[in-house]
Amino acid sequence: MSDLLNTKSIKADFEAQVTAALMIQSNALIPIKLAVKLCGISRQEIHRRINRGTFPKPRKLSRRSNAIRVAFYLKDIHEWIRNPHAYCQD
Repeated sequence: MSDLLNTKSIKADFEAQVTAALMIQSNALIPIKLAVKLCGISRQEIHRRINRGTFPKPRKLSRRSNAIRVAFYLKDIHEWIRNPHAYCQD
């Protein structure tokens, strides 16, 4: 039984790693909820850092000027995670 569980766990881990690699390679857009989990800071702190220029800017998911839904490019988040203290918006 434990062999079966280990096999499922290994398969799930492998699938997660492949999915993550493909998302990074394709520079996928991720929602703020996932950015919060990846970065380990709150949504409010992300907004504060965006305003200060020390966190990547989100992209609007619609063309409307009052768009509410936004997402971040995964490569931008990955760059921020590698060195959060030296990050500066372009």
